[in-house]
Amino acid sequence: MFLNLIKSIILLGGKMRIPYKRLLLAIGICSVVFIAGCVDTDVNPIPPSIDYQSQMKVVNLVQGAGTATLTLNGQSLGTAEVGSEVPGSGSDFLTIPSGAKTLAASFGSAANKNYQFAATTEIKFRVFLVGTDSSNNAVLMVQRYIWQTKDSQNGAKLFPADTGWVAFFNGSPDAVLNSVSINGASTSLGNLESGSAYKYIKLAAGTYSFDVTYDTDQHVTFDYTVASKGRYTAAIYDEAASIKNTVFVDD
Repeated sequence: MFLNLIKSIILLGGKMRIPYKRLLLAIGICSVVFIAGCVDTDVNPIPPSIDYQSQMKVVNLVQGAGTATLTLNGQSLGTAEVGSEVPGSGSDFLTIPSGAKTLAASFGSAANKNYQFAATTEIKFRVFLVGTDSSNNAVLMVQRYIWQTKDSQNGAKLFPADTGWVAFFNGSPDAVLNSVSINGASTSLGNLESGSAYKYIKLAAGTYSFDVTYDTDQHVTFDYTVASKGRYTAAIYDEAASIKNTVFVDD
């Protein structure tokens, strides 16, 4: 476009007197300079990579397998006895790069095993190891986005004042969870089978008596205090004949 403009000026210059030639040439040069001056050279470069992250803990609920020594993609996580988690209770969730993962478990009383899963970007979750010493697998239970934190605008709906939440996870290899009675108010768990979870139940902050019915007429009971803005997962584990429970703090 600019070359055509200059050519036109030159052609016209052959037919016009000198003053007009000089005027057209000056206009052409100024136009080129003005347009070139409008180009934005202050451009932010595209970053070479983006650091996608997730948060996780690992829970060992494998019946009869004993203590698990855990590594994630070659990184040592530590050990977890049956019914416990890594990082341990009261510790922050482990922040890891998102993507494909290999969780290697070396059990005290079972064959070693590698579990494959994907850590979804921006998700906070637990990996529950469930089953028996002869047959076990890993189950992921998603809790929330990592940016939905307490006392933040993004987390306001998840952390209302004077309110807590309790979810349920069946880590027993052979029991089916039927319902839970919380201070006498019953909620169906929909016949929750091994490796399955039931959504968070909203409760006012306070102390509660929980009575979980399994295998139609069997019961496991426990008391727990739900804190304001607290989120928890109650896990039922071990075989039906020796059922156990523990409550994990999510937030």
